[in-house]
Amino acid sequence: MTAQSSIQGDNSFVARARYPKGRKSLQAILDATFEIVTTDGLAAASQDAIAKRANVTKSAVRHYFPTKEELLLAFFSVGVERLKAIIDEMLSQNTQSPREMLLDIVTTHYDWIGDTDDIYYFESAAFWGRNPGFRNMREDWYQQMAANYRDLVKEVHPEWSHRQCDNVSFQILTLVLGGWLTIGNTRPTHQSRSAKSLKAALRDGIESLIQ
Repeated sequence: MTAQSSIQGDNSFVARARYPKGRKSLQAILDATFEIVTTDGLAAASQDAIAKRANVTKSAVRHYFPTKEELLLAFFSVGVERLKAIIDEMLSQNTQSPREMLLDIVTTHYDWIGDTDDIYYFESAAFWGRNPGFRNMREDWYQQMAANYRDLVKEVHPEWSHRQCDNVSFQILTLVLGGWLTIGNTRPTHQSRSAKSLKAALRDGIESLIQ
């Protein structure tokens, strides 16, 4: 599975269209943008190129996204929205112990990393660096992740101080986000090991932090 299939379905990107035909066109735009970004890079993702790849008119692309920047903002935001929605749903169920919930959230994030094309992630990070709207959205999401981890750690260890819980949540967040670099297909080290074994090693490290 790639980021392309991971971010299909209900999201604010496709929801811009009120009718099935429009949603079909928007999904085609989403798919075309993914193909171009991961194959040729952000610079190649012009409205013309996306329209041709999606087999829609350029005016159809501009109808929903007047500028390339708006299109890319919506495109990259979808991935954040989908993962956030999955984890929010997990937290809302509240059927597990805090320890189990924390480790399941971590595992879900690692699985998402494994299902995402590395190039998509790196292009997303580049866009994050230059687009204030996407940067604010992503930073808000990371802060929420840290807060979720801190609250769960506090439930696991009510005897710990706020600073200790905050430090551990920071360590967990670092181990999770670091996975984007160290367990993907383009990882710089441990290439002979499977991604599954590397995810398990990181998860074990996080579990040891909350013993």
